[in-house]
Parts: sequence; structure tokens; C-alpha cells
Amino acid sequence: MWTINDFPAYGNLSGCVVKRYKACPICGDDTPSHRLKNGHKICYIGHRKWLPINHPYRRQRAAFNGKPEYGIPPEPLTGEEVLHMVENGDRVCWKKKSIFFDLEYWKYLPVRHALDVMHIEKNVCDSIIGTLLEIPGKNKDGIAARLDLLNMGVKTDLQPEYGERRTRLPPGPWNLSRAEKREVCNSFYGMKVPEGYSSNIKNLVSLQDSRLLGLKSHDCHTLMQQLLPVAIRSVLEKPARYMKVLKGYVQNRTRPEGCIAERYIAEEAVEFCTQHLSDVSTVGVPSSQKMGVSKPLSGCTVSVVDQHLLNQAHLYVLENTEEVLPYIEQHMIHIKTAYPKFRKRTKWLQNKHNSTFIQWLRFKVQSELEEDNHGVSENLRWLAAGPNMAVPLYRSYLIKGIKFNIKAQDDVRTTQNSGVYLLAHTMQVASAKDKNPILSNMGFYGVIQEIWDLDYQKFTIPVFREYNDVIGDEVLGDVIIECEPFTRGMPNVDTFDELVGELGSQNI
Repeated sequence: MWTINDFPAYGNLSGCVVKRYKACPICGDDTPSHRLKNGHKICYIGHRKWLPINHPYRRQRAAFNGKPEYGIPPEPLTGEEVLHMVENGDRVCWKKKSIFFDLEYWKYLPVRHALDVMHIEKNVCDSIIGTLLEIPGKNKDGIAARLDLLNMGVKTDLQPEYGERRTRLPPGPWNLSRAEKREVCNSFYGMKVPEGYSSNIKNLVSLQDSRLLGLKSHDCHTLMQQLLPVAIRSVLEKPARYMKVLKGYVQNRTRPEGCIAERYIAEEAVEFCTQHLSDVSTVGVPSSQKMGVSKPLSGCTVSVVDQHLLNQAHLYVLENTEEVLPYIEQHMIHIKTAYPKFRKRTKWLQNKHNSTFIQWLRFKVQSELEEDNHGVSENLRWLAAGPNMAVPLYRSYLIKGIKFNIKAQDDVRTTQNSGVYLLAHTMQVASAKDKNPILSNMGFYGVIQEIWDLDYQKFTIPVFREYNDVIGDEVLGDVIIECEPFTRGMPNVDTFDELVGELGSQNI
């Protein structure tokens, strides 16, 4: 058991001094502090001693206080040591005996107090936003800060330039022009996030003053983790974007390629582990009551859709149903046997499979149903029969606890729930004449235009229809169907990110 609070409350609960020269509860009497002559504040330096001994920051001078750092971090005091110091009157860093020491076990706890990350993150976010946009009262840059840097002998190129009428501050790497500030604020103003993700960022932006106002702790968390890098992306130099990530991978400067490769492989392994643990419940985090719930959230309009589009949606459902996979393999063998001249032409075989599989599966299942002990399940029977041509169209749908809207619905809302991403194992061709296509994973981004609810008599499957899908930076064009393969009463249908069908590119 321990307390969780911000730093001032930490001082009240622990009895530790959190102000002036000895404010570090770890360093104690050896706290490296320095009073700023012009800023009239006490700053605390020496944080680099907590970095690994071979970290490159330890050797850098100009980026910090002009000196290298070779020190080692001190060991935190145990509860028994703190109690002994307080009871013996050694209170240089301790102003009182904490009432928690009345608990018999308190002095034996390795961790007695913890700082609230959200408080710290909000303070850091306010300082970063205030400095970037030069918000009065929150800007950490100014004449006093520049003079203090000059007194410390660091970043002398940023010292104030005094003129006859005014004092000019040379622009630092963090300073934005007026046009760049407006661009950053316009980025925030135009952001739409999924419902329940954060506050409406648009309401926190003042375009007239180019500033953000009224940020809460959770807003600061989303800004720091997700939104701020997107907003400032346009004002950064292009090499400073992903190159920053790659540079962070390098630990041995004599072997940068190996460092990048090893770190990338390690991150991939962790990502794969999280995918295998996707169904594991998180300890300490309550699960949402809507998880696993799927239902329409709006009224529907019934429409008779084009047979070609309906077949594409139906084929997608079949390709991603585990029970249908053996039939897909049988059909491919059937095609290769019937057309031996084309057995090595992968693209032709895939196109032939896409155009004939629906009808072949219907006749195949019907013939098996006529046999005794056929083993065909009810799910497979109704899937093979195909969906009803009268398709209900919805504007909003809840799928496994996640809300999806069509784009027309999002256009009149302050949140965005119409963007989707699909990772598909599909065929890639260089051109229409390419006879050697390759099968690989491709990521598809799209915006939902329509939500269909395919009716298979005994169950329904919602699918998404999208346009203007984008693969990376290349526009694919008019994309016909994408689907979220979830069904009520069909637990054997794969989930969205466990795509197993090998689809032709015209069916994505």
C-alpha cells in the first residue's frame, strides 16, 4: 500500500521538504540545485546521473549545463532510515514525522509514496504548449530565461540582442512563427476523434489568439501521447519525423544499422505478443459493459443492392469464416484439375475462384445435405444459401463495444467514428499484365460510406462499404466493399484483425 498524489501533497504526507535547495527526496543533502539570478527560481540539475552509464546524453555539454555527467544516482532511503533521521532531529530535508509511521509496517515498505503521473503530465504539457504558442503565464521562454542561460554559459547564441528601442530574442528551435502557430491551431481545430476518446478539442482552441485554453488532465494526456505530434508535424522538417524514431533505436554508433534492425525486431515481437494476448483480461482495469455487445444504433432503410456488390460482400464473409476454409482449398484443387494449363497462373486461379466459388459452394453444400450423417452445421448451411438481396442500411452500428458511423453521420458531429483500418492478406500485382503476383499483407485505410447488415435468415453480419481507400500514400480509387466479420450467434467467424482469407485485390 502506498499513497498516490502530486508533489506538493507528497511533501505534506511524507514530511519531506519539496521546496528550496533540498527539495529532492532521493538526493537529500546532496541535491544539485541552483538559484536563477534573473528568473528568481531554484532549478534542479543533475538528472542525467539516472541515465545508463554509457548513455550519450551523459557526454553532451552544450545541450545541458555545459558539463558532462559522470555521477551515479544515490540509493533511495529506506523507511527505517527516514524514521531514524526524523526521530534524531536530523531534519534538513524533513520537516516533520509522517503520521503514516504510526502504522507498524510502514517503515518496512520499499515504496511508501508514489507521484500521480497525470498531474506531472499536465504540468509538462502546459509548459510545452505554452512555450510553443507563447501563451502568457505559461511560456517558459523569455528574457529572464535567456539571461540565466547566458550566466550558466550554455546556449550563448540565444542571448538577448539589445537595440535602441527594443530587445530582440533570437529564435530558438522551439519558436514558431505566427503562420506556424495558426497552422498548429488550425490542425487542433479540425481534429475529430472517436466518441469518448477525449474532450472536443475544437472547443479548446482559440484561433483568434492562437492558443489552447481549458485543458484538463485527460486532454493533456491525449495531446502528449497522440495529438500533439500530429499537429506539429506540418511545421517540422520532413527528415525530423520518422528519422527521430530511427535515431532513437541506435545505441552503438559504430553499428547503427544493426541497432535499428534489432530494436525493430524486438518491437515487432512485443506487438505480436499483444495480439496473442488480446483476449486476456487486464488486471486492475474494469472491462467495459459494452464489450462484446453488437447492435444497430440507428434506424435502417431497406434497399435492394446490386447483385455484383452483394456477391463481393458475401464472398468476403465466406473467405473469413473458419468453417468455409476447407471448402476454399477443395475449390482451388477443383479449378487446378479442371484447368491444368492455368495451374501455375496464380492471378488467373484467384480470379476464377472469386467468380465461381459462391455458386460452387451452394451446390457442394446442397449435395452434402442429401447424404446421411453429412456433418454440415446450420451456420454453414445458411451461409452457403447466401444473403437476402434486401439489405438494411444503418447510419450507426455498435460492433463488439466499438461504435461505427457512416461518414455522412460524422459530418454533422464533433466526433469521428467512420475511419477504419484493415490488414488484408491479398494479392499484389505490378500491372494488369503481371503474371507473377505475390501474396502479402497490405494495410487499407478507408472511410465508411454505408453499413450493410447482411441477412442470412438465422443470423446477420454487418459489413462496411467504403470509397477512396488509401494504401500508404497511393490512392487506390473506388473501393467496393470492406467488412467487419462479426455475427450474432456465429462464434466461429474470425474477428476484424484476424483476417485469414486470401482475397483478390478487386474484392477488398
